[in-house]
Amino acid sequence: MRLRGFYENVRVLTSFLSFKLKNMEQEIAKEKNFTKGLFEFLKEYSVIGLAIGVIVAQISKDLIDSIVKGIFTPLIDLIVPGEKFSNLTFNLAGTRFDIGTIISSLLTFIIVMVILYIVVKKILKRDDLIKK
Repeated sequence: MRLRGFYENVRVLTSFLSFKLKNMEQEIAKEKNFTKGLFEFLKEYSVIGLAIGVIVAQISKDLIDSIVKGIFTPLIDLIVPGEKFSNLTFNLAGTRFDIGTIISSLLTFIIVMVILYIVVKKILKRDDLIKK
């Protein structure tokens, strides 16, 4: 009689474990489908290339900011007498206008646009996307 109860417990436990195993297999299949879908999305919409582009753009911006602050700003400081270029301001009706920062940002923008134009033209020429 005791052995019969033991076998009944083993049968119930086996049934329970089989049910859990099936649920785990379904969860693993869902995770695989999610992972597969995620990688397809990343490939289809070029998300990785976009992320690399954003990182490179930020690094390029930092480099160009350094060039503007290290080369162009001192050159303008030589041309503009008196205070440093970055401190160039004027007051109008009690309001302070910071022209030095605006000009510095404008120089950075122009340099970025020129470099971007040159790079894109080279890439497009190399890919034969520009019709002659």
